[in-house]
This record gives sequence, structure tokens and C-alpha cells, in this order.
Amino acid sequence: MGLKPTCKEVHRLTSESLDRDLSPIERIRMRVHLLVCDACRTFGGQMDLLHRAMRRLTIANESEQDREPK
Repeated sequence: MGLKPTCKEVHRLTSESLDRDLSPIERIRMRVHLLVCDACRTFGGQMDLLHRAMRRLTIANESEQDREPK
């Protein structure tokens, strides 16, 4: 395992970071890769956007359900 992971590994770590805290080594390796890889930075931004949109949708649906008469 080198210091700089592949794009495939960074994509996996990006996805996993939405569900769990990455280890310090995983975070460092990912940051090193992101310093030089525009594609992975773009992928990370897209994943973040999707994650925030899904969170907002979930909150909106929960609020709507709370307003519905039972």
C-alpha cells in the first residue's frame, strides 16, 4: 500500500466516508491523492452534493409526515 491511493480507492473511501469516520491514515492518503487529481475532487464534490440533497429530502419528507393528520 503506497501513500498515494488509486482513483478507484479514493472513490471507495469517499463513499465510505459518508457512512463512517475514516482512519487518520485513510484521510491522509485520500488528501494526498486529492492534491493532484481533479477528477477525484470533482467526484467528491458530486458525492457531497448528492448526500446533502438526500438529507434535505429526508428532512422534508419527515416534516411532511408530521403535518399529516393521523
